Amino acid sequence: MSTGPCSTDCLADVVPTAPAGLRRRRAAALAVALARASARPPAGDGRRHAVCTAARLLTAAGVRVSVLPPVTAWPTGPRLVVANRVSWVDDLALRTAVAAVPVADGTVWPGLPTVPADLVGAALAAGRSVLVRPEAAASCGTELGRFDPAALQPAVEAGVPVCPVAVRARLAGRPTTATAQLPGESWWSSAARVLGAVDLVLEVHALPAIDPRGGTAAEVAALAEYAVAGLLEADPPRPVSHPRRPRTHAAAAAPVSPRTPAPR
Repeated sequence: MSTGPCSTDCLADVVPTAPAGLRRRRAAALAVALARASARPPAGDGRRHAVCTAARLLTAAGVRVSVLPPVTAWPTGPRLVVANRVSWVDDLALRTAVAAVPVADGTVWPGLPTVPADLVGAALAAGRSVLVRPEAAASCGTELGRFDPAALQPAVEAGVPVCPVAVRARLAGRPTTATAQLPGESWWSSAARVLGAVDLVLEVHALPAIDPRGGTAAEVAALAEYAVAGLLEADPPRPVSHPRRPRTHAAAAAPVSPRTPAPR
C-alpha cells in the first residue's frame, strides 16, 4: 500500500533515453493516431475499433505490450475484470489485451466505448464483460491502493467471476515509474516521459479468477487486491517517497475462499 499521494519524488530516476529526433517522430505519430481515432467512428459494438485504436496509439508512443495468461483459464461468459490504475498507458494496454469494456472513470479516448459506473450490473446481466480499476486514484506504480468494494458489488450480485489483472511497466527489463500520470499532471507531460523511453514494455498479467459467490464485496475486493499486490509489489521500483509498510485489511478478517471457477 502506498503511504501517501504520489509526487515528483516518484520520478527521480526517470530520465529520457530516446534521442530528440525519435521523441519528435513519436510525438507526431501520436498526434496523427489521436486525430485518426477521432475521425473514424466505431463499427458494430466498437470492440475491433477500440483494440486497433489503442494498439496504434501505443505503437506511436513506442510502447510494447506483453500479455501473460493466467495459470488457469478464465471461465467463459460475462466477467468483471479488475486491474490496477497507473495512467493512460495501462488503460490502452488493457483495451488491447482484455476483452472487456472499461468503466468510464475520467480517462477519455475519442470513439472508444465505456460503460457508465451505474450500469455495470446491467452490462454483466446482458452478458458483457466489464473492466474496472477500483483504486481511488492513480499511483506511480510502486505499490497498490485499496480496492473499493463498491466497484466489485455488481459482480457479487450477478454471481459472475472476478478476474484480477496486474499491469506493470518495465524499462529495459527493469521496473519503472515512467508511465505514471501524477495528480494534477497534464496528459502531455506524462506522454513526454513515455515518448522519451526506450524499450518500454507494459506487462499485462492475468491472474486466476475469483468466484464471488458466498462472499461479500469487501471480501472479494480484498482477495482481488492481494492477488494484484502480490505480483506488483514483489519487485517494484523503490522511490524514496514510498517506503513499504505491511498491508492490512480489517474488512477481510474472514475472507471468502479464493476459488477459481473451472472453465465452462
